[in-house]
Amino acid sequence: MIKNLRIKYIVIVSALAYLFYRLFGSKKTADMSRFFAVNSTNKLRECDAFGCGHFGASRSGGTRTHKGIDFVATENQSIYAPFECKIIRYGQPYADDSKYKLVEIESTDGVYKAKIMYIKALYSVGKVVKRGELLVNADNISKKYGASMTNHVHFELYKNGILVNPTNYFV
Repeated sequence: MIKNLRIKYIVIVSALAYLFYRLFGSKKTADMSRFFAVNSTNKLRECDAFGCGHFGASRSGGTRTHKGIDFVATENQSIYAPFECKIIRYGQPYADDSKYKLVEIESTDGVYKAKIMYIKALYSVGKVVKRGELLVNADNISKKYGASMTNHVHFELYKNGILVNPTNYFV
């Protein structure tokens, strides 16, 4: 009799714990939600003659690391807003080469900032772009480095001003 009560107790407590988890623990907050795919392929750049496209990959003989992730892209491919955002500024990823551009965006809730490099601007600074809407077009970074570099756009993500690995937000 007592053994049956223990089993029932364990079943009830387990069921309640599971329900509590489903109701409160598994809901994704804005912090953990997935972003809209940056482009139609959502494919990350693998390693090529110039390095690898994953977060933390070694750069310049190992003296620094990759601060973002690279999405394979073709020139003029549509790049979409990963979250509802405001265009904060346009800049240049290379101080010595003004041909290439970057866009910096900030989520409308102010939590996230992102830099997307090797792009062609479409809108003015201050424009608000909804999640999944066209943000910019991809440029052709392989023109600078040659055909042995996979063409891509670079995506850096900051949460509350701190650089974070954006991989899990997309993949």
